[in-house]
Amino acid sequence: MDQLLPVLGILTVLFIVLASINGLKRYTKLRFVKAIAKQHKLFGMLATTFAFIHLIVALSLGELRLTGALALVALLVTGVSGMLFSKLKKKNLYIVHRIAGPVAFILVIIHIILNSNI
Repeated sequence: MDQLLPVLGILTVLFIVLASINGLKRYTKLRFVKAIAKQHKLFGMLATTFAFIHLIVALSLGELRLTGALALVALLVTGVSGMLFSKLKKKNLYIVHRIAGPVAFILVIIHIILNSNI
């Protein structure tokens, strides 16, 4: 079970990075970037799902960290604002989504740095 926690964290980061590639699509004509960007919503949902599973495993091991909780909240704000923007097409939700994404990524990096066992 101890090995599961870092694997889930790595999967979460992987899918966050893949989802963030969506921001590059307007600056490139590379096919693989556009192909990855088309899966933006899927990658975002997978990142959030793996982050939740990561949280559940961390709780079961008594390893809850404030930095992880903050990163998860930021990831949820990113996801919820993105979903609501997709449905409602309100510009303020898009702005929240575009700001919350990088904030979530920074909080994830802080979580990794402060909790690494290296």
